Amino acid sequence: MTRNRVLSAFLINARKRANLSQKIAAERCSLVTSQKMVSRIEAAPYDFSLDVLTDFVMAIGANKTEFGRLVTAPIKLLDRGNLKVNNDLKLESQALQTSIDSIITQLNTLDANVRPNELLDKMKAARNDISTTFDSGILAVMGPSDSGKSHLINLLMCQEIAPEGFQPMTAASTLFIHKDKKPSYLANKDNVIVFKFMNENEETFNLSRLEGDHDSFVIGKGTYKILEKYGARDENDEILYPETYLAVVYVDAPVLKRISLLDTPGQLIDPEYKKDNSQTIDSLDVRKAYEAMGLADAILFTSSMTKFLRDGEPEFYSKILRAPGNVPLDSQSPIKNITILATQAFGVKSIDEFNRKTAKRAAISFNKEMEHLLYESWQTEVEELVLPKAEDWAERMLPFWDDNTEFMAAFTSRFDELVENTTTTLAQRRLNRLRILKRQLVLFVDQELIKLQAKLCTNEERIKEVKEQDARFHREVTGVLEKFHQLRVSIKDYEADVLSQADIILQSLQSEDFIMGFIEDRFDDKDSAKKGISDAIGQYLETKMKRIVGISSKSFAQKVEVLVNEFSALVPSGIAQLEGINLNDFNQKSITAVGFDGQSAFIGGLSGIASFGAMGAYVATISSNLGAYLLVGKAAGVLTTLGITGSVSTLPWLVGLTGGPVVWGAMIAAGVGFLVYKLFSNWKKSMAKSTVKGIKESNIEQEVKDQLKHYWSDTAKGFDAALNGLKTEASKHIESLYADAEKTYDATEITQAIDSIKTVQSIING
Repeated sequence: MTRNRVLSAFLINARKRANLSQKIAAERCSLVTSQKMVSRIEAAPYDFSLDVLTDFVMAIGANKTEFGRLVTAPIKLLDRGNLKVNNDLKLESQALQTSIDSIITQLNTLDANVRPNELLDKMKAARNDISTTFDSGILAVMGPSDSGKSHLINLLMCQEIAPEGFQPMTAASTLFIHKDKKPSYLANKDNVIVFKFMNENEETFNLSRLEGDHDSFVIGKGTYKILEKYGARDENDEILYPETYLAVVYVDAPVLKRISLLDTPGQLIDPEYKKDNSQTIDSLDVRKAYEAMGLADAILFTSSMTKFLRDGEPEFYSKILRAPGNVPLDSQSPIKNITILATQAFGVKSIDEFNRKTAKRAAISFNKEMEHLLYESWQTEVEELVLPKAEDWAERMLPFWDDNTEFMAAFTSRFDELVENTTTTLAQRRLNRLRILKRQLVLFVDQELIKLQAKLCTNEERIKEVKEQDARFHREVTGVLEKFHQLRVSIKDYEADVLSQADIILQSLQSEDFIMGFIEDRFDDKDSAKKGISDAIGQYLETKMKRIVGISSKSFAQKVEVLVNEFSALVPSGIAQLEGINLNDFNQKSITAVGFDGQSAFIGGLSGIASFGAMGAYVATISSNLGAYLLVGKAAGVLTTLGITGSVSTLPWLVGLTGGPVVWGAMIAAGVGFLVYKLFSNWKKSMAKSTVKGIKESNIEQEVKDQLKHYWSDTAKGFDAALNGLKTEASKHIESLYADAEKTYDATEITQAIDSIKTVQSIING
């Protein structure tokens, strides 16, 4: 809670206890001259002098001792911590970038014959990583159509830019960034770039491309006016540019210096948009929509007071919170980066009334919905998760009406809290990542020094060492390759296990008793059940399938990682001292640093593959484990294809490249949505019977099973390609060791290179 918020609450409560209106309170003051000034004092008391505040406190009869304690209280340690974290991040980023620039200059002075090009590539990759990562937190405003999203964003920016009230819904997501981050290549008159999600090479857009590597994704540039062209429906409610994914808008607004703002569509997927005549929805549509939702680090949900968290809104919000990237930032307080605003709350008298009459009831119902729609998914993805309770959700709810000073004061404080929590969390993550990156570079430099020292040995000694290591490799690698073969065979077992678990769920959906219980657990009346049954079943199927596929994929990925490490440990280094060196500093993961990077070779083998299956989970696991592991060449390209970037606010889409559970949820909802229920006295039984009939007559069961088989088929193809890449790169590495061992180096050049690397050591350790 910020200092302004604490003192504001104290003043408002004291005035209300005295039964004084703001107008009467102003009349009692000598320095406070109007009701408007009272409103401003209560909204931001620290904007006023102590004399004015004391005058107001005396007029309303507030506790002077408590007031004195509040105004003299030190800023919280958390606030000091925030400043320290952000300051440390800034200083350490600048220092490391300066060090890397000096190192690159130092290495480039070496003769080409002894210049460590691999180390140079790593340093350049690290410099690029530090300088190009999208480092702004993103607060998304999300809600159904006409819930006031664009109005809220315009209010925060103090400008009318977001297409507000233009048409029933915004058709694409819009990211507002401060103009200081506007790229130099964008014309002075242009403030907007519009991107599509996937280019012709099936690469996907991510925020790291904003630095310039995005021409193949751009579909339009211009002034704010083009938002109406690309981001909204026309007068006939038609989307003219359905390929639009994201509009990035550069604005001179103070709030954007603190955090970027994301305006989102009122629907995740437009039901009117068809790729072709036979298919209403496909995996790209779903992935595009969910990836946009997953850009957020903090979320403001908007819900009109007239239907607060009803009419399908819990289902809408749960879809957003299940999107990739929206897993909680803090497992112990999973919803502290979320606030739900009851917009258009002009009929609500006070926050106290809202809490008593609306928030408590709505939170109980909303939490019950999340138990069915969200929590199982979160528990699969987040370790040591403390699930929210109804009272936690109630605390995250606020009434909103910008003509109400009490509401605006509370909203301002909550917004500050969201920004503070989000930016601090992200800064700490980036700082941790930066330090991991530096430790990794230190290891690479140490490794290079050992390599150079080994070059002072005779050719005969070096050739002998390579031959001995090569012979051992070929003796022992057979056993590891057999383990790879057994894991490849086990893919069919994974498939069978997933199909078996899926069959249990699919069969339950064809049981009238199960569907009857399903309805009783989720719906209180037949009207809400009739409206929500199809979507509820779809979300249930999606959640269950996502859990099954996710657990199996993670299990498979862990076994792959073990074998890649085992293989890499056998690959020759050509240098006795280097054998067994690994990057254990990186979360205790034994990724070798002996000159052969097995993980990069294995991941690089996936280059050019469009669908990864469970191999996507493997790549994500490696990226997560290493935190800041520098991948160059093909391996880096694979991360880009998967949407895994250097930004800590972006998380990978583990199982979504073939559509997967999200598509199945939409499919089953469509399958039962056409049913006409005969809702007699026993309406639940009638609805259950009709729903089961619709599911049985549809092709949903076979479609789901076919997609599961396709997922594991993609896994097998990806596994084969990756293993082939690993073996190919290992062979190339060994050949290069022989070539280097046969090469005669000038001792003077090597000594100079060693001195240069020692200088680099002092720079990177400084």
